[in-house]
Amino acid sequence: MEVSRGRLLLARAASLVWLGVLGWPLWQVFRAGPPAWEIAAIVVLTGVFALSWGRIMWGVFSVQGPDLRAAGVLLVAVLALYPLLGAPWAYTSWILVVSALGALPFFLAGVAVTVAVNVAALAAFGEGFVWWVPLATALEAGAVRALTHMRELIVQLGEATAESERLAVENERLRFARDLHDILGHTLTSITIRSQLAARLAATDPGRAAEEMGGVERAARQALDDVRDAVAGYRAVSLPEELRNAEAALDLAGIALTVSGARPVPSGSESLLAWAVREAVTNVLRHSGATRCWITVGAGSLEVRDDGRAGAEVTAGAGPGTGLLGLAERVEASGGVLEAGALPEGGYRLRVEVP
Repeated sequence: MEVSRGRLLLARAASLVWLGVLGWPLWQVFRAGPPAWEIAAIVVLTGVFALSWGRIMWGVFSVQGPDLRAAGVLLVAVLALYPLLGAPWAYTSWILVVSALGALPFFLAGVAVTVAVNVAALAAFGEGFVWWVPLATALEAGAVRALTHMRELIVQLGEATAESERLAVENERLRFARDLHDILGHTLTSITIRSQLAARLAATDPGRAAEEMGGVERAARQALDDVRDAVAGYRAVSLPEELRNAEAALDLAGIALTVSGARPVPSGSESLLAWAVREAVTNVLRHSGATRCWITVGAGSLEVRDDGRAGAEVTAGAGPGTGLLGLAERVEASGGVLEAGALPEGGYRLRVEVP
């Protein structure tokens, strides 16, 4: 939970209002006309007490915890002021002492000692009506403890929020990496195939070679647009478009494509199945050495098979490539299932089922 600087300063300033309780014991003593040395001692000790208390409360409101050294100085000043300010000090000092002890680990012990010292001091000063002091101290201690617990919850909430933001950034980085791989992998593969074809045709069929190079330019421009869309966060692929792109790319590579079972696909599943088509066809083009490819589209499923070298889509023999891992993460995040592997009769199959 983030607190604005203005509100934080307001809370700190409001806490200083409690120092007003020092006015009564000071007024009671000063009106009696004590000697100058006593006045000087009272002023110094009261100032030390007020500064220490303010330092502690500043730390509490900055959710960093109180200053233990300031707490020690405050307790010394409290004890030193008992003989100088008398019963009025014993009647009022516990209010500030208990609030200062609120965030300390020995809070309960400190409250018990405060009650004992105040009651003993009042008895020593001849005050008989003191039964309410322990009760009032206990009530304030409960209120302070509740506020301290709220402060701890705010700190935990702030830490949880920071961790959530860190994870959100990390997930966005992973999403962006997957999008870039899926976008550029397929397009660059298509560009490579068209460029190789144009190079072979340059001497025998310049017109066709020029046409293919035009296709390279268009593919490069489309890749640039896709990257811009991904950076802007608006990337949404279309299944019919990916099927057309797959047919064009496979045709250039001399791989016959058969698409079957096409039917209306739920809008929530279309983008994921389109990514699956892009990744599967990219792997067929890069690794399989296939001559035929089959794509079967269902209402919530997609299957891509080829007759190439079984398992060649798994790069370098070390496991799935980056694109396949990215696709698996997408499918898992949507609650779907991805299956990929060699077929007993030869070839390779990738199947995706989504809810």
